[in-house]
Amino acid sequence: MFKQEKKVYLKLTGAEYRLVRKYLLDWWNKLTAQGRDAAPVNELLAKLIAC
Repeated sequence: MFKQEKKVYLKLTGAEYRLVRKYLLDWWNKLTAQGRDAAPVNELLAKLIAC
């Protein structure tokens, strides 16, 4: 009845972590500048920072 979402775990080096964070922040800035919804990017950033 209920589908379980598949979880994905990534192991990132410090440099990879910084790149992913930078690209997500750049994407968030681009979406907000266009007046579009950036909620999915916010969720990804929150998950990334929580690790």
